[in-house]
Amino acid sequence: MKKTLCSIALITASFLSHNQAAATTNQCLNAKVSGQGQAVLLLPGFISDETVWDEISANLANNYQVHQLSIAGFGKNPACKNADDIASTIKAELATYLSSNKLAEPILVGHSMGGLLAFDASLNPSIKLKAAISVDGLPFIGPIFTRSNQTTAQDLAPQATAIKAMYQNATPQQMVAFTQQGIALQTNNKARYKDILAMAKQSDPHTAGSALSWVMTTDLRPKLANVTNPVLLIGASGAFKTEQQHQAAQAMYKAQLADAPKVSLIMNKQGNHFLMWDQKDWLLATIKNFIKQQPNS
Repeated sequence: MKKTLCSIALITASFLSHNQAAATTNQCLNAKVSGQGQAVLLLPGFISDETVWDEISANLANNYQVHQLSIAGFGKNPACKNADDIASTIKAELATYLSSNKLAEPILVGHSMGGLLAFDASLNPSIKLKAAISVDGLPFIGPIFTRSNQTTAQDLAPQATAIKAMYQNATPQQMVAFTQQGIALQTNNKARYKDILAMAKQSDPHTAGSALSWVMTTDLRPKLANVTNPVLLIGASGAFKTEQQHQAAQAMYKAQLADAPKVSLIMNKQGNHFLMWDQKDWLLATIKNFIKQQPNS
């Protein structure tokens, strides 16, 4: 199980991706918008582009205004000038995007590293969310490596430095090789393997290293008591085979929320990390139900 959990760590580092039109080298966060109604923002994960949300977005756009956000340097999107400080740049551009587009109390849904960003945005006083959903993105990745909730960001700092260098010096072929190692844990839909590997090959290694280092050294657990908007953490344990492993995974997720009264947890035992592919109908229903539970302003 230790080997399996460590492999998941390389997968769980996740973030955003691309936009509707060609990204510029100046702007790191882009978006395409469809539908009308309550604003729902979708953030993809590490070395993913916005297409991972296509099916979910198309359905949600029947009832909501959907913003598929993306990050320059992931998947098919060219890198931006702030590739070496991508997380801080995206956080700042997200706040600007909401303000510029006058999005009052949107719902923010992030996958994996995008989920970590959703937690971060829920702690940002300059961002006013109605609610947020993190799809298999923990407030801190450390316990996935160590299986101990006592792990700190400082403990992972040496590994983060090494992995950043490894990614930033990688060739496209090596980016594919890194991703291939744990691909069975990412999705139980083998037809999607080629999509994951294609996005890895296209991604900018410099941006990837910066983003992954940020994930590994970001621990939001001590701050979760300050979250003011409701947050739903959706965990995926479909890569595990036994009930004991499912229970251990759920306990690990739950432990991160010990001091988070505004955060609730739902586990899915059938899907792997990319729940939007493995459990699309279930995920859609869960997202819609959570949105409907939020009171009108």
